[in-house]
Amino acid sequence: MASKRYTPRPLAGFFIWLGAVVFALFISNIETFQSLELDFLDYRFRLRGTIDVSESPIVILAIDDQSDASTPHRWPWPREYFARVIENLNEASVKAIGVDVIFDQADRHGQASDDTLAAVLKKHRNVVLAGKLFYSSGRLESTILVPPHETFTNTGVSWGLVSSEVDKDGIFRRYLAVQKHMSRVFPSFILQVLRLYEDYSPDLPIEDEPDRFVMGEYTIPKFDDYSMLINYAGPAYTFPVYSFDNVLDDAEFDLLDEFDIDAFDDPGDPDLGLPPGLLHSGILKDKIILIGATMQELHDDFPTPFLETRDEAGRSKKALTPGVEVHANALQTILDGRYLIKWGLWEHVAILLVLGVLMYGITSYLPTVWSLVGSILMMLVYFSVSLFLFVRSHVIIDMTMPGLLILFSFVGYNLYQYVLSQREKRMIRGAFAQYVPEKVVEEILKDPDKLTLGGEERVVSVIFSDIVGFTPISEKLSPTDLVHLLNDYLTAMSEIIITNDGIIDKYEGDAIMAEFGVPVPYENHAFMACKTAVEMQRKLDELRRTWIKEQKPQLKSRIGINTGDVIVGNMGSRDVFDYTVIGDAVNLGSRLEGANKFYGTDIMISAFTYDRVKDDFRTRMLDVIRVKGKAEAIQVYELIGFMDDTLDDPIPAMLDAFDEGMALYRSRNWAEAVRCFQRCLELRATDGPSRIYRDRCLAFQASPPPSDWDGVTDLEEK
Repeated sequence: MASKRYTPRPLAGFFIWLGAVVFALFISNIETFQSLELDFLDYRFRLRGTIDVSESPIVILAIDDQSDASTPHRWPWPREYFARVIENLNEASVKAIGVDVIFDQADRHGQASDDTLAAVLKKHRNVVLAGKLFYSSGRLESTILVPPHETFTNTGVSWGLVSSEVDKDGIFRRYLAVQKHMSRVFPSFILQVLRLYEDYSPDLPIEDEPDRFVMGEYTIPKFDDYSMLINYAGPAYTFPVYSFDNVLDDAEFDLLDEFDIDAFDDPGDPDLGLPPGLLHSGILKDKIILIGATMQELHDDFPTPFLETRDEAGRSKKALTPGVEVHANALQTILDGRYLIKWGLWEHVAILLVLGVLMYGITSYLPTVWSLVGSILMMLVYFSVSLFLFVRSHVIIDMTMPGLLILFSFVGYNLYQYVLSQREKRMIRGAFAQYVPEKVVEEILKDPDKLTLGGEERVVSVIFSDIVGFTPISEKLSPTDLVHLLNDYLTAMSEIIITNDGIIDKYEGDAIMAEFGVPVPYENHAFMACKTAVEMQRKLDELRRTWIKEQKPQLKSRIGINTGDVIVGNMGSRDVFDYTVIGDAVNLGSRLEGANKFYGTDIMISAFTYDRVKDDFRTRMLDVIRVKGKAEAIQVYELIGFMDDTLDDPIPAMLDAFDEGMALYRSRNWAEAVRCFQRCLELRATDGPSRIYRDRCLAFQASPPPSDWDGVTDLEEK
């Protein structure tokens, strides 16, 4: 029976929503949750996947390991290498060239190399060099502008800043479109490249408006005062990449012998299937060429939203993106106009209002479990909407604060439900809580009709546990010490039962009776009962180690478990009753606990329980027994542990030998069976079942059973 739901008054609902907003706002501004918000943004990038840039005009020319190995000089190369590459690129009719290398010092290979590059820069006006702003720290913090060397700036070459901005979590998501220094505004590297690509005048200003940058036909939305968000096309090497030496290697320049194939201006040979080089292929015509380092030792690579990627085998890996490709992604974002737009304050206020109204309805009219499901579904829908807006409209909406609002709204509205329901339940709880178990009280509170006498038939699992030899132990202790020892034991065992969804039916001195699958039915009650028994024995092992140090008696327990049909409900008189289970299945569970004594085992389960848990627990078949007072024989098993437990040597070998011996025992091969069981005892001298079956086989060797022997063992003791 579902518990009653209370609809909050509108004013109460508003204050619950307002409180949830305040908490969500406060929590979402904690650094951990700000980092979580950034993680959600990166996750949207990865779910969206790679954007096709096959039609992009941007091509990366990589200063890579291949080029460093093939050139006569190791990095840093003579500037004349760059001069030749720029000459060759212009011969291939590229539109603009950006060199993401800072030439702020004279070439160590000599002034002639710098002069060669300067002459080429003066000749070709489609090149952008890189500078940076250097932030120094120490006693006096300052900002230092580092432009290209004057040898190059004197040529009138364009240059832009390549300084980067990193977020709190170390990921590069923003690009500095402009930067200020000494009251001057310096454009970024990619804006200077874009200026050349679009044939804009060098004097065309970059307008710095409150919410955007404007250059010619391009309007770039601001994320903050100086940066834009990069809409990354994908992980590292999404853009077309060629090695630097592919352009350097022409007919007039010699790479090292094994690499020198004139790759740039080779005309190719269609008859031999040899493609033409970059010059004759037309691949570079009207392209934007960005030259930059991809060699790891140069440390010009950065973590981006695509830091976590998967290889061809589907394995997760981390891949840093070269700085030159960060520039490429920023430039591609501008060229495509696929700017990432973050919704502002009022849009998010509207979101919070809508979510608040939905949570009001969900928590007011649905039971708690379903309102939880509804809240989770709302989070999933909200995330799906945010992903859709990100992919289709490039819109970024916050995830953390709305998610926290849903959480706090759920907690707030259900707390309100709880407070109101307690007013109604207080009288019932006060009247009955001191007489009946707490779970039964909960059942009564959900359905007062359960106060009537009687019960219902149900399949449950029962546990009976008893301490071995408790009477002699109790005679050696004072009453106070006995109570303390017993309380330690019963407390530990009871906590395990309750944790595993069991209900403690009763204590009888040192004995415990518990049920699983009541008062609220659930399917895996046999599993939970067996899990409880294993954990009880392991906990008792821990207690014994503690008791040894405290010089207390060492308690051992036996446990019996059975699963079957019982009558469960309130039993007793009209005025005094108890919530319990009765039936043959209960009696059998009690007999199995006592049967452990005969076999020297700790936990015995019936075949009815075994059939439900055989795939989850390690067991061994003990016997077919007929307990006192029962005509029907049943198969019983020892419960050893969980199926995935690692058994200590030599237990596995002993169990294998035992199973072999049981098969021989059933086939009346007494002599071979004796050898198997004797082998078990050699492996584990204390194994009770092996000793019983060895002695039984020896007895049958001397006096064989009749031909109609069915292998059933009658246990006369309870």
